[in-house]
Amino acid sequence: MANYWITAIVLLGVAPGQMRAQDQVFKNAFALYTSGSVEEARHMLLASERQNPSALDLSLLGTIEFQEGHLADSRTHLLSAIGREPGLAGARSTLATVFEAEGKLDRAEAQLEWLRTKSPRDTHVLLALARVRNLRGNSEAALAVALEAKRIAPADAKILYAVGVLCLQMDLIKDGATNLERAAALERNPATLYALASARVANRDLEGAVKIYQELLKSEPDNAQVNYALGATYFLESQNEAAKPYFERSVAIQPDQVESFYYLGLIADQGGDKEKSIETLRTVIARSPDHVRAHIALGMEYRSLGRLNESRIEFEEAVRLSPDSQKAHYQLGLVLNALKELGDAKKQLDMATRLRISSDDKVSWQLLPDAGHAHPTQ
Repeated sequence: MANYWITAIVLLGVAPGQMRAQDQVFKNAFALYTSGSVEEARHMLLASERQNPSALDLSLLGTIEFQEGHLADSRTHLLSAIGREPGLAGARSTLATVFEAEGKLDRAEAQLEWLRTKSPRDTHVLLALARVRNLRGNSEAALAVALEAKRIAPADAKILYAVGVLCLQMDLIKDGATNLERAAALERNPATLYALASARVANRDLEGAVKIYQELLKSEPDNAQVNYALGATYFLESQNEAAKPYFERSVAIQPDQVESFYYLGLIADQGGDKEKSIETLRTVIARSPDHVRAHIALGMEYRSLGRLNESRIEFEEAVRLSPDSQKAHYQLGLVLNALKELGDAKKQLDMATRLRISSDDKVSWQLLPDAGHAHPTQ
């Protein structure tokens, strides 16, 4: 096929000079694969495996199996391919993705680091490495490698998006917003717009965020995440009546959207319907038992109704789940004081005072999940 060598170089990381006579099976299978006859290509390669498969046969077979969701088989064949030809960059790249899908992030990072040493200016490798490092909880190292990619390609929208989201995660709001503004100017796709709106919320530019979310809903009215985000932004503006239908729409589309239920509970409380608030907050906890803010809100509802023992249970659970929560310790102290357990109440209130500075609520950012979650295929 005319573009065979180019495609092979891109997909599998090999050069034409590496081809040998025994790679004819690969050429035939690759032709089937690129024409859409994926199953025929797979059967041809499996037949080759029973004889004397080449590294390219195994690499393509592993790629097909990964695309079909057969992770264990894909991993086996890709490892075999690399064992025969350690320089197969495409096989290593796919293997890194397999390891990431399996949650073996250290092994994924090792493959990407190998690729980085061979192609230090490959921005696709750098972005993949940044993603894996971030998944491993090392956001600073992730941002460092994303910035390395940005230095190589400063006008790449995907790189600017990655840098922007990482900055937001690290509370570098101004830098995050700047990169996302540039990314959106280059490529106005849903993921970038969602992240940019989140940056505007963090900057308290709520009007600007609302405009972006409304734009997104015009093309995706049934996106539960965007409905939630718009509702949360209106809630921040204290526009409860405007927020409520978006939260309701969100849970109608996605019943496990616990954040929308949580804010519906707060709206019910602020409207004076405490029983509705309690019912809704219980729904949140039933679906997400470790939702600290829901335990605190429910405890406050019980305390306001004089149901002190039930309130105590909720605050104690909140403290257990989040020992550094200033609000949980403070509210538990108030309840213990009302129950005349003065010694324990003082301990909780003293702890709340010690935590006050370090646990200042960043409400605007807490309202919105990681921007990248809206459209993970970005």
